[in-house]
Amino acid sequence: MSFTYEEKLSSSPHVEVVWRTEDQTDGVYVASADACWDMIFIKCNDGKSKVLLCGPSSKIRAVPYSAGNNNFGVQFKPGTIFTNISAIDMLNVTKELPMPTEDTFVLQGITWTLPTYESIDEFIAGLVECGLLSHEPIVRNVLENKTVNMSARSIQRYFARTIGLSPRRVKQIRSARKAVGLLLQGMPLAEVAYELGYADLPHMTRMLRRFTGYTPMGNKNRGESV
Repeated sequence: MSFTYEEKLSSSPHVEVVWRTEDQTDGVYVASADACWDMIFIKCNDGKSKVLLCGPSSKIRAVPYSAGNNNFGVQFKPGTIFTNISAIDMLNVTKELPMPTEDTFVLQGITWTLPTYESIDEFIAGLVECGLLSHEPIVRNVLENKTVNMSARSIQRYFARTIGLSPRRVKQIRSARKAVGLLLQGMPLAEVAYELGYADLPHMTRMLRRFTGYTPMGNKNRGESV
């Protein structure tokens, strides 16, 4: 691994994880599909900053990085949405947000001060307070296999509108990501496949290659979180 990585939990119910990295060399990171929104804050080695808004992704992406860059980001939970931003239009799309000054950026017509890794929870709380961020409980209930008083067709349309993906695809992506986590914890391949309901090891291999870019052993050997 040619960058350092750490992560932490957030006090916000809208956030899956907050992470940060320091790039030690130039390289390309293979980012897995995640089926959720992300925000990334980059401090480039020339001192300039960038803010990226990433829509839900259904496929792997090659993400270049440069030595000396410092980055941190927020991975939101599936079901967390940016109000007034179409998930369909942002599916597999990353947009660089405008920055009127070196330490401010514009999101949904509001100018924000750049947060830090330490202050990110306050920034998220500000998004919620301004009505720019909310969650869809139906999405979470479906993903947790809880009873939802909707027809299968209505659930499909609901997911398409709020995430841009079908419930089946979101579950496949989440299972692949969970599989990588279990592999990195040392769980044997066969046990991971059984735990997550894959039909067999070849099935798990196909799903992980599709959504993470690596086979199960490839993910285990590279030792990187997804």
